[in-house]
Amino acid sequence: MHRLSLIVAVLALAIAGCAARKAPVPPPTYPAVPESAIQELRRVPSGGYDKLEVITIEAEVGPQLVSAMRSVRQSAAQKGANAIVMLSDAEFSQKVKRRQLRVRRISYLIIHRR
Repeated sequence: MHRLSLIVAVLALAIAGCAARKAPVPPPTYPAVPESAIQELRRVPSGGYDKLEVITIEAEVGPQLVSAMRSVRQSAAQKGANAIVMLSDAEFSQKVKRRQLRVRRISYLIIHRR
């Protein structure tokens, strides 16, 4: 009998815990914009904005990095963003098959300013 009441109590707590959680709100959607319309900001703006996505790229310094950065702008434009904010930028060495490469990891916040 004690075991049954314990199971009932655990189930009641589990149901109550699930009921109290709200489903995450999906980010708003905006029509695509031209890449040239996207501003690059040094910090998060003080005014209102909607967070659309965080994108992190990691690429070898050179053409590969330039291509990855272009992809960020293209993705932001497709999502209707009008600004990207660089959150972090780190450069480091990485050894790949006896070669020492310079690699950058950059995280961007993709936003739509109101």
